[in-house]
Amino acid sequence: MAVEEQVHRTERPGPPRLYRDGKITLLERTPPSERAITINVDGAELATVACSPVRVMALALGFLRVEDIIHTVDDVALMKVCDDETVVDVRLAMSARPVPHERKRILTSGCGRGVTFSLDVVPVGSGIRVRPEQLMAWMEELLEGAEGYREHGGSHCAGLFGEDGLELVVEDIGRHNTIDRIAGEALLRDLPTAGKAILTSGRISSEMLVKCTRLGVAIAASRTSPTELAVSLAQQANVAVCGYIRRDQLRIFHDAGRLSL
Repeated sequence: MAVEEQVHRTERPGPPRLYRDGKITLLERTPPSERAITINVDGAELATVACSPVRVMALALGFLRVEDIIHTVDDVALMKVCDDETVVDVRLAMSARPVPHERKRILTSGCGRGVTFSLDVVPVGSGIRVRPEQLMAWMEELLEGAEGYREHGGSHCAGLFGEDGLELVVEDIGRHNTIDRIAGEALLRDLPTAGKAILTSGRISSEMLVKCTRLGVAIAASRTSPTELAVSLAQQANVAVCGYIRRDQLRIFHDAGRLSL
């Protein structure tokens, strides 16, 4: 895969001011960056994603992976990230799947307003098995390693965990984008995702659960809540779903035989 990537630079706004007790104080923290990145495939627009403007190549690769258009980086012949137009141009190799330009788009819930083309899950076979206490410890590790999440709380984070613990940490303003980013970073690093766990700071909605199944993820866990549809899809796909993870407790919505209780 040939790659041309440029860093997207824009003038950031100044720091906010805190008003308290009639006084104004200048703060060091600034709000998280956001850009609309358009993904073009073989000369046609596929989707526009509101996201954090960092490592957009990995984000685009992950989006194509979870939409079942590519499976490896070898399915991409050329990828070019344009600075001025905030566009990712992708040319697919002959091995890639047909691009679903004519398929119905589904606007997803939550910040960033993502898009997907299908809510069909992929059944997940064997995978990691953990104790609830391990998920609690992993969530603490994820939140500690997410610098942006700690700094301003205006972004979401997600992590990929295997038998030996944390393997990847990603952040984005869109919670659904974090799953795409895990998919893309895993492709770039030749890192398997099947059978592992994804933990996220954001709500697990239906499209996020579907993305997890397409990566073969066995456990999806959140600091907040899954939606009812996400739990139903997890039951179909044999994926464990946990929510409201804290240091000493969590809620099990579906264990799928993957939690050692």
